[in-house]
Amino acid sequence: MPCPHCGHETFRRSSRLITPTYREIFFACRNIACGHTFKGSLGYLYGISPSAIPNPALDLPLRPFERSPALCAAGPESSEADTDQLGLFDT
Repeated sequence: MPCPHCGHETFRRSSRLITPTYREIFFACRNIACGHTFKGSLGYLYGISPSAIPNPALDLPLRPFERSPALCAAGPESSEADTDQLGLFDT
């Protein structure tokens, strides 16, 4: 993560696990003239694919299901046929 003040590279001085899905991280700027130190965090948002060996003590969410706007507009509820769409066996 770059330093938010001078833009130079930073390094992780230390970190501590707060919960199984949240960690506090302490950073320091490598630019000696800047010397900025700051605290950041790293947290679990959602899983992309389910684990093959899930931890039974945790209830971790998977990625929320989102329908594409194109699918919603032309879904089975739509009565208008798309004239630009080729049929399955058209060439």
